[in-house]
Amino acid sequence: MTKEEVTKLFNEFLTDYDVEKHQHIWIEHEKTFREFWKTKILTYSKTPLSEADYDPIIRLIDVKARGFNRETDEAVAHVGLYQGTWYRIFNDLKEQEGIRATLDKIFKSDEERILIEMINRLEKENEKNKNGLTGKNANALNALLFINNPDRFLSSVSLNHRFQLIEAFSLGNPEAYKTYGEKVIKSNLDIISGFKEKLSIDASPRTISNFIYSPAMNSRWKKDVEDTEKTDEEAPALSESEFAVEKHLEDFLIANWESTELGKLYDLIEEDGEMVSQQYPTKEIGNIDLLVKEKKNGNYVVIELKKGQTSDDTVGQLTRYMGWVKKHKSNGKKVKGVVIAGSHDERLKYALEMVPDTEFFLYRISFALEKPKDK
Repeated sequence: MTKEEVTKLFNEFLTDYDVEKHQHIWIEHEKTFREFWKTKILTYSKTPLSEADYDPIIRLIDVKARGFNRETDEAVAHVGLYQGTWYRIFNDLKEQEGIRATLDKIFKSDEERILIEMINRLEKENEKNKNGLTGKNANALNALLFINNPDRFLSSVSLNHRFQLIEAFSLGNPEAYKTYGEKVIKSNLDIISGFKEKLSIDASPRTISNFIYSPAMNSRWKKDVEDTEKTDEEAPALSESEFAVEKHLEDFLIANWESTELGKLYDLIEEDGEMVSQQYPTKEIGNIDLLVKEKKNGNYVVIELKKGQTSDDTVGQLTRYMGWVKKHKSNGKKVKGVVIAGSHDERLKYALEMVPDTEFFLYRISFALEKPKDK
């Protein structure tokens, strides 16, 4: 595309895009996030944060967040992280002083060299945490950088997408970005400055981000296609309480992995720096609820949550996923299976008797009221 063609598309985009409205939204979202960071993450408290503390912030960050309304809400991006992964990120930031302090320095810095240095440090400090904060494509980190400072950072959060855009419009040279910090910071700067200097488009990072994902521009640079969403099979009706619990069970397990019985036996899986255990994708047969590895020997373990479907459906799904993992992932190692359900199920237990290397777990939800202790 020529510079004139891009400029023409941008001007057409502006006819339906209210710049002032969106600027006002992100001024307010930035204030909300910074207050959350200051009072909830940086401030010490004996009381752990709950999902109720995190959910309103995650809705500002991720289009796929629980409770997000496409008609009335505006989030940073479709970041591509599950709710439980966001819980894990914020829990780790709350509990681990090293990564919390480094990210806080990143938030407060305006100098390119310092930002690159601190992001490289954050990647190293976070490498043992399976939380997705410093994943290969930096989706989570870039989303946090944007919401903390929308005037400086793009809300195009995927490095993969940024590199495609830079190459398509000759805005820089991604091969020159040697470190993780350079990939995050220099890609951001090259796109913003490239739009201004090479394409004569002087606009805010948010406006640029929304423009490049607009229908007229999207196909001009984007090579990859998003995976279709998993369609759940029809299942027996659940009571309201059962539905509420099972809807959030995956997120709870991921966010609190080390403190569960599963966390004592199995490790979450990272691929290219991304925590991928939750809803592990297979193109052929849908997403695996949880895919993990045994701590003692590295065997893969498929975990299927019995979310309302029949016992036969549950066992069928489990064995299909185990077969896929054996063919595509195991490299000769044993593949095991686990079913988690909310109640005893004799049919399920009998069926699993005939499937080698499978186990059955029950989850229990406890609820208690107590008076607060006097200060």
